[in-house]
Amino acid sequence: MKATAKRTLTPRAVVLATAAAVALIGGTGAATAFADDDGGSPAPQSSVQLPHNERHLDDTAKDRAQVKAGKISQSQATAKALQTVPGTATSAELDDDDRNGSLVWEVDVFGKDHKNHDITIDAANGKVLSQHTDRDDDAAQDAAETQALLKTDNTGHDNATDQALKAVPGTVVSYSLDDNDHNGSTVWEIDVLGKDHKNHDITIDAANGKVLNQHIDHDDHDNNDNDSDDD
Repeated sequence: MKATAKRTLTPRAVVLATAAAVALIGGTGAATAFADDDGGSPAPQSSVQLPHNERHLDDTAKDRAQVKAGKISQSQATAKALQTVPGTATSAELDDDDRNGSLVWEVDVFGKDHKNHDITIDAANGKVLSQHTDRDDDAAQDAAETQALLKTDNTGHDNATDQALKAVPGTVVSYSLDDNDHNGSTVWEIDVLGKDHKNHDITIDAANGKVLNQHIDHDDHDNNDNDSDDD
């Protein structure tokens, strides 16, 4: 996914707390950590890493490299996250930032316990690498904001990503439930690496699943952004 964070559900800082335990049995294994508290342990490594020369590419080129390296789709990663923490998925991102090239899906789930959870999935084999519950000072407020968004969402991430892929065939590299900057309505913001090898940002109305806007990322240096605003 993109080298910089795209759209996040809330302004909260996402810290992946880990209590890593690495088993060395004839080689190095990936650690799986499940923590409910924030911490400063290094993030667990996935079984696939981007080469050094692909870690600092521009957004679209990096998405191409990540999609090529990853074996797990957003739908598979989301399903695994929801098995780990039952609830509703609110965002997912294919990413290798701050992981020395270790490629993962980072999935946010609003749990049935009415708390926000962050689950990290190995992008190559679908294993859960870490999970933590948001417990920082803003956790209660963030959870309330998430719940408010979900109350106005009639679409869900599955239908939203399906609609995005109908508009732009390709591979979903991130999705996020958010509020619309223009009018405060609830939307799904979805990034798709299209079959045209360009990165497309697609906005879906969470109330009815309609495509509100789509455009090609500016880092493609494409003067024909193919913006569309459908009423």
